[in-house]
Amino acid sequence: MKALSEAGRIAMFTAVLACLMVSNSALAVPPNQVALSRTAQTITAQCCVSTGLIVKATEPSVLVPVIVTFSGDYQLTGESVFALSVNGGPCTQYGGIIAPLLQHQGGNAFYNNTYQWVVPVTDGVLVHGSNTFTLCVGGNAVPQTIVLGGRTLTVQIGK
Repeated sequence: MKALSEAGRIAMFTAVLACLMVSNSALAVPPNQVALSRTAQTITAQCCVSTGLIVKATEPSVLVPVIVTFSGDYQLTGESVFALSVNGGPCTQYGGIIAPLLQHQGGNAFYNNTYQWVVPVTDGVLVHGSNTFTLCVGGNAVPQTIVLGGRTLTVQIGK
């Protein structure tokens, strides 16, 4: 087998680089579909109140399910809930919402968790065009204090 010539190696490198650039641009997410906060926020409430962390996604002419992912650091004083409000509606469970029981120790420790919710078309809350998704938190049965650290909220439209 012959070794590639210098021109052949350059052509191969250029082709691979072009493929990588195209594949990375396909992974790009529009800025309104990602929210990041590095500012600490303390909320004392019973479920649920808005955190102000909001993302938006535009539904096509035929509605499709949406996946919303929250990941963040937090402290809890008791059993708490992380939920989702769609288009200004009530905070709702679209998957797991209860903060793990092991994380109710108080103190200064921050914990990290990720929640991923699927908002189905059949729930009737998605609309054609722009949709907003807001992270909500609060105590499960009684008011609790939740300190939010670094956190992200993202939304993806189903295909």
